[in-house]
Amino acid sequence: MHCTRKHDYNDAMLNNEATKTTPFEIKVIYSKRKTIELRFLDADLLQIKAPNRTSKQKLADVLLQKADWIAKTRRTLAERWQTPQMKQGEQILLLGSWHSLKILSTPNAKPQISETGVITIGKSLAEAGASALVPLYRQLTRQWTEHYAQLYAQRWQLAHQGIRITSASTRWGSCGPKNTLNFSWRLAMAPLISIEYLVVHELAHIKHRDHSKAFWQFLKQMMPDFEEGQSWLKQNGNKLPKIKP
Repeated sequence: MHCTRKHDYNDAMLNNEATKTTPFEIKVIYSKRKTIELRFLDADLLQIKAPNRTSKQKLADVLLQKADWIAKTRRTLAERWQTPQMKQGEQILLLGSWHSLKILSTPNAKPQISETGVITIGKSLAEAGASALVPLYRQLTRQWTEHYAQLYAQRWQLAHQGIRITSASTRWGSCGPKNTLNFSWRLAMAPLISIEYLVVHELAHIKHRDHSKAFWQFLKQMMPDFEEGQSWLKQNGNKLPKIKP
């Protein structure tokens, strides 16, 4: 049976000037593991997983060693765009731009985007939180990834085995061993040129499985301006609102 002990530490030893940032909450989980793992759950909450009997001094030493990483990670998380509060008139990120949210009196009206660019959703669904937007993100991710996959697969004679929309939060997409293309629904927050780039990137892996020079040359042949789509993802990927599916 897996057993853990949780502790909250806010004393000077674990949360002081060594972190080079303002104080934040630290949760330590002890278990039968061999290594120490640090992970921010949000900008003000650091989770530490440590082996049983790890001393407080040992944890303090690790925090000191990771001070630069802690400061950088907190800054990145602090810059993240706010999770939608699902309020009338709120701005929602979709396909690389911000769209006004209109909450309808119809309780269970599914989220959709109008011809004028307004996102509409039923009152009851909106009250359930930002996760109610996920079906719309999934729909648009599938719509546009299928569009670009068909376009480039035919042009470059690259046969894939279908598209799968995932809930991945740490990677945009992948090309499976049987050439199934996988894309996170979060991709629908990015502009179309970034979606196009991701599709072309994964299709290119059908011919080149690694990220060798040959891969990037082939990708450049397929999409000469791919850097524009790639750049948006690099600059804004860590800023995307945190929405649980």
